[in-house]
Amino acid sequence: MEFWTLKPGKGTASLQRKTASSPALGLGQARVAIKANSLNARDLMVASRMTPMPVADELVPLSDGAGIVEEVGDDVTRVQPGDRVVITFNPAHQSGPYEAHMAAYALGEMRSGVLTREAVFEEMALVKLPDEVTFEQAACLPCVALTAWNALFEAGPLMPGQTVVTTGTGMVSLATVTLSKAAGVQCGVTSSEDDKIELARELGADFGINYLHNRDWDSAVLERTGGEGAHVVVETAGPPSIATSVKAAAQNGRVMQIGLKGLEGPAINPLDLLVRGVRVIPVMVGSRAMLERLVAAVSFNNVTFPIAARFPFEEADQAFASFARGGGFGKTIILHQ
Repeated sequence: MEFWTLKPGKGTASLQRKTASSPALGLGQARVAIKANSLNARDLMVASRMTPMPVADELVPLSDGAGIVEEVGDDVTRVQPGDRVVITFNPAHQSGPYEAHMAAYALGEMRSGVLTREAVFEEMALVKLPDEVTFEQAACLPCVALTAWNALFEAGPLMPGQTVVTTGTGMVSLATVTLSKAAGVQCGVTSSEDDKIELARELGADFGINYLHNRDWDSAVLERTGGEGAHVVVETAGPPSIATSVKAAAQNGRVMQIGLKGLEGPAINPLDLLVRGVRVIPVMVGSRAMLERLVAAVSFNNVTFPIAARFPFEEADQAFASFARGGGFGKTIILHQ
């Protein structure tokens, strides 16, 4: 069995391709041949040991993968050999709200991830894939797409005709645009780069706001929405912009806090929360049950997420290097032959 390892704190240059015997199959487990992976910003944070979560000294990286069940152990009932599956980001988060103790079970941090030809998982970590969802599209789902899905649909209703605004044009924001348009809602993005705004519009965004030219970009959101504001703001930066996101939200709207790109920023006005009923809700990816609902929605609506680059498994180190350089618009995919 071939796999890649990474030494957190040593950077992506520490990636090594290795071989070992296939792991044994235990009770309630299934062996999966991985067919596709995708990279997330989190993977670079792990490589540089910049993640707020503890990480192992050496591990198989990546959390996002999809493949085919090769073999199942005793008492396995959810999957069988030949099933196409996507792997849950955090197998400990099966349903319900996220709890702090689950952090230790997220793949690709303290636990080895999925940049491997095959791996053994508890059957409850696997979600079946319909034939319509390709492996490379499935590999886009476990982290950023599920985070966007959670932010949009799991904390409250999102109705056709409403407005979503997402900050930045990273992959969570691109997934937000894609899923928002599939749901029939208006979606806007903020960015400091006009070319990124134009690419987001080509993906389906209805409007874009350059926050360097519009420091009080909440006013621009209100103008675009006839004074109503955004029913959901997907906040990917954190303290630097969350106070503005709250002001951009509609009455009884919600601000879904995902990313942290700084710890300093203007304070939130309590009156925006008390008088206007705006809720600020943290999002920690999502559960396996949410992933099942996302897979069903992606399949039914024929949703596809943008792919920026593809690399073979043998060139996973080059995939990391390309992803680290940035500039792509969409997911970086690693394909297994």
